[in-house]
Amino acid sequence: MLPARSRKTAWPTLTGSLEYYSRFCPRYAGVIDAPHQASSAFSRNPAARVAAPSSRRRGPGSTPHGRRSRDRVLQASLRLITEVGIDRVRLAEIARRAGMSSGQVMYYFTSKEHILLETLAWSEHEETRRRRAVLPEIAGPWRQLERFTDLYLPSGPADPAWILWTEAWARAPHDAEMSGFLDELMHPWYDDLAEIVHRGVQEGTFGLQVRTGDFTIGFCALLDGLAMIHLHQKPYLPRERLIELAMATARAQLTPAAPGDAGVNPVPIQD
Repeated sequence: MLPARSRKTAWPTLTGSLEYYSRFCPRYAGVIDAPHQASSAFSRNPAARVAAPSSRRRGPGSTPHGRRSRDRVLQASLRLITEVGIDRVRLAEIARRAGMSSGQVMYYFTSKEHILLETLAWSEHEETRRRRAVLPEIAGPWRQLERFTDLYLPSGPADPAWILWTEAWARAPHDAEMSGFLDELMHPWYDDLAEIVHRGVQEGTFGLQVRTGDFTIGFCALLDGLAMIHLHQKPYLPRERLIELAMATARAQLTPAAPGDAGVNPVPIQD
C-alpha cells in the first residue's frame, strides 16, 4: 500500500517504480529490486494481477503498448487520489495526467469506478511484489511479522490504497462480485502471513495454539480495525503505537508456552 506524497513529489515511471519506493518512501527502505529477490516461499508463486469487476470488457491491453497505456491511467488515478481525495477525481483530469484523451482512456475502462477498482488492484499487485522482495531479507519470524504489520497498515490518513479499500468495502455487502474481488486481493496477504507463521512454528519460535488459517484471518482483521483508527486521525494513538498493539496481540497468541504449562495443546500447522 502506497504512502501519501507531497504535491511536489514526482510520480515514478513504471520502469523506475522500485527504485522510487526504495529512495523516497520510508516504508520501503531496504526493498530490493524484483530481479534480485531471494529464493524463498514468499517468491515461489509470482504475484497475480487481479481484474476488477466490470459490466463489460474493454481494451484488454494485451500488447506491451496497451499494458503501458492502462498502467499510465492507473498511476495517474492513484496520484490524483493522493492529491485531491477520491471525491474530486475526474475522468478528464486522469486522462490529462496520463497524456491521453478521455476517449482513449475509455477504450481500456468502462467507467470511472472501473478505473478506481483497477487502480486498487494495480496498487495491491505492486505491493505484493515489493513485500515479497523485502520479507525474505529480514531475519527471524518476529521481525518479519513486525515488518508485515508495518506494510499492512496505512502510512497516513491520505494513503490512497486504503482510501480505495474503504470505498470498495462500502459496496461489498450488496455486491457479490465486488466481495469476491476484494477476497482475491486479500489472498496474497493471508498467504504471506501464513508463511511467516509456518516458518516460526517450524523453527520453534512460535507456539501456535489455533489453526494457521484462523490466526491469519483474525490478525488481518485486527490490522483492519487498527487501520481504521489510524485513518480517523487519533492523535493519542500514533502509528507506532498501533504496531505495538498488534504485536502485543501476536505475542499473546504465538509465544510458545513454557514447559509444563497445563492445558496447552498446540495445533498442527497444516490447515
